[in-house]
Amino acid sequence: MIPPSEGKQPGGDHPPLKDWPDGSEEMLTRLAKVKSAEWEKLLGVKGKVLAQAVAANREIRTAPTLPAIERYSGVVYTALDYPSLKKSEQDFLNRYVRIVSAVFGLVRPDQLIPDYKLKIDKLGADKLWSVLTVAELEKMYVIDLLPKAHRKAVTYASGCAPEFLFIKDGKPKPAGHSGKHIKGRFIRFLAEQQITDPSGFHKFREDGFRFVDGHFVKKL
Repeated sequence: MIPPSEGKQPGGDHPPLKDWPDGSEEMLTRLAKVKSAEWEKLLGVKGKVLAQAVAANREIRTAPTLPAIERYSGVVYTALDYPSLKKSEQDFLNRYVRIVSAVFGLVRPDQLIPDYKLKIDKLGADKLWSVLTVAELEKMYVIDLLPKAHRKAVTYASGCAPEFLFIKDGKPKPAGHSGKHIKGRFIRFLAEQQITDPSGFHKFREDGFRFVDGHFVKKL
């Protein structure tokens, strides 16, 4: 499981969605109840960015769509570079990877979605999806690459949750922006190597990061 990104490509060249899962319908209902004066605080942005985000949320039912892997445009997705993967590697990601979205729940990379803006910890999205994801995840081994906020939105019985860390003076700290890039490269590695469990994690090497004691670390 991987996170979405704040950055998204606008527009789309596929038609609007006709069928919405129950969880998404509930989130659309909650979005529709947001008053004009509440958007800035809810979304945490201002000015032109706020206006664009509000418009996207209000037009979500009639907006054109893109595959999720094309919609999200943040650091993780740039580093993953999905278009340059072989078809077999893309198929692997579409089969095994799920993106955890506040509006759409567990999203396949090739799943069509419209533009939107909502964080996972707003409007009770995390609590809603933590219940609705149980059935899909209960029999799966999950490689959890989610930030803490998104982990509250999923429930699974078996899996691992490696972090991307810098080690300085013997102490670990989150790798931050660099960690996002490495995470994207790791997701690409999973696709290239067709890996579905931690047994092959030790083969991953990228910019000094190595898999040690359950996490990807780089000594500074």
